Amino acid sequence: MEAYLSSDTVFLLVFVAIAALVDLRTRRIPNVLTVSAVAAALVLHMVKGGGPGALASGAGLLVGFLAFLPFYLVGGFGAGDVKAMAAVGAFLGPRDALLAVAWTLIAGGIGALIVLAALRWGRARTTGGWRLKEARRQSFPYGLAIACGTAVSLVWS
Repeated sequence: MEAYLSSDTVFLLVFVAIAALVDLRTRRIPNVLTVSAVAAALVLHMVKGGGPGALASGAGLLVGFLAFLPFYLVGGFGAGDVKAMAAVGAFLGPRDALLAVAWTLIAGGIGALIVLAALRWGRARTTGGWRLKEARRQSFPYGLAIACGTAVSLVWS
């Protein structure tokens, strides 16, 4: 990451922070947030890099979207998670979008382990037992994982 934060990096960090907070509170990432983020990314890249910048932004959007789409199709992620990752990709471009996807999946895995451990500990304390199908019903605000993974990817790159 550069020694200073560029305008697109600031917009991206604000977007993922808001998405995480909204997802934590409502368990949804609204379309108005993701669409606004995509529009901002496309405009910023168009202004900074012209047509090639907009193409890189669009390619990053596709990478983020296509990387999370299979998880949505099998019921693991919500549509807002997929659109949020697409917006992250629009800010980062295709190469860095893949890095953000990887770190986001790692952050989500760590978050899921924490949720499972908390469920296990809480259930064991209260009833002396725990069932995996109970854990499957728990929702996890993946916007938090997207924010953490994106932030780590920015530091990493």
